[in-house]
Amino acid sequence: MSQNTVRSSSYAVKYVIIMCMHRKFATAEIIIILLFTTFTGCVFKPDGTNITLPSSNLSENRGNLTSSRIIYTMKGVGIDLPPDDFADMKKAGIEILGTEWGMEESIVRVRAFLDQAEKAGLKVVIDGGFSYTAWGFTDDDWDDLPPGKHPVWQKERVQKWVDALKDHPAIYAWDICNEFGENLPSGAGIRGSDWPRGRITLEQIKQAKADIQAIDPTRPFHLRMYGWNTEKMEPHINALLSSGIIDIISLNLYSNYLEKGRLEWPGVIQDAGQYYVDKIKELSPKTKVWLSIAAFEYPGIFQRPTNFSLIRDLKSATRIKNLDGISFFCWGPVSQWDDKCNWYLPQTGTDIWDIIKRYLKDPQKFVAN
Repeated sequence: MSQNTVRSSSYAVKYVIIMCMHRKFATAEIIIILLFTTFTGCVFKPDGTNITLPSSNLSENRGNLTSSRIIYTMKGVGIDLPPDDFADMKKAGIEILGTEWGMEESIVRVRAFLDQAEKAGLKVVIDGGFSYTAWGFTDDDWDDLPPGKHPVWQKERVQKWVDALKDHPAIYAWDICNEFGENLPSGAGIRGSDWPRGRITLEQIKQAKADIQAIDPTRPFHLRMYGWNTEKMEPHINALLSSGIIDIISLNLYSNYLEKGRLEWPGVIQDAGQYYVDKIKELSPKTKVWLSIAAFEYPGIFQRPTNFSLIRDLKSATRIKNLDGISFFCWGPVSQWDDKCNWYLPQTGTDIWDIIKRYLKDPQKFVAN
C-alpha cells in the first residue's frame, strides 16, 4: 500500500467512524465498510453515494509521475514576465515551466513569479541545486576562476532556500543538477576550468537530494543531462542511472548545436532518441524522461531552428515509445540571465512558437500530416 493510500485511508476511516456514530450498522457491516475504506480511500455518504477523499500533499506533488500521458514543459522562462506570457503558455497546452535562474534571486521576486504561475494554472520546476551559488561559486568565478576550484555543495544555503519556498503550491519539482555541473564556472570550455575533473559526482548528487528531502520530502527531483556516446556509455552516466535516485531526467537533445560552425548532429532525436529513452528506462525503470527540443538560438553555439528542423524534431520525439514528457527550450528573455543573447520566443521566435502551438493543439494529427 502506498504512503498516499495510507494517508487518504486514515482520513477516510475517521470519516466512517463519525458516520457510524450517527447511523446504526451491524458489526459485520462496519468491518466491511472499514476494510473498503482502508484499501480504496473512498467512503459512502449517508445517502448511499460514493465520495473520494482528498489526496495527500505527496500525491498532489508527485501524482503526475505515475501518469501515462505526455507532459509538456517550457524551459528557460525568465523571472520577470508579463501576465500574458503565462496565460499564452497555458492556453497553448504548456503545463510546467522550467527556469534558468535560481537562488541568486530574492525570495520576494521568486514568490512573485510563482504566484503568477499559480494564477495561470502552471507548475514550476525550480532551482534545487542547478545554480552556481548552490555549489560554492561566485559571480567573479565566471571571469576569474581560481585554479582547481571544483563544485562544493552548500547545504545550509540550499536548505534555507528550499525552506523559504516549499509551501508554495506552484512548485512541481526541485531542479538538482544540470549536465553534471557543466553549466557552472568550472564547466567545460570555461577559462581556468579543469573539466571533467570538476564534474559533480554521484555522491554529491545523493547528498544534495538527501539535504533537500530533509526539508521537503514531498516533491520529485529533476536532473538535466544530454545524450552520450551511443557506442559506450560513460561510467558517471551509468552510475547515475543505475542508482535510480532521480525522479525526472530532462534529456537535452538539441539538434541545433554547432561544432566548429557546423551542425554536429541535426538528426539526433530521430537517430538516437529511442535508444536513449530505452537505456534510461532499462537502468532506472521508475525514472520519467522528458525530452528537451531546441526552440532557440545562441550566437555561435546553437543555430536558429528552421521550420523544417523543428517539425522534424517534433515528429521524431512524438514517435518515441515510453517517453513521459516533451520540453521546449526556451522561452526567455535570455537577456535576463545572459547579456550575450536576446532570444525571447514570443518576439524573436514567433514562427517557432506558432509551430509549437499547432503541435500542442493535436500532436497526433501534427505527426500524421
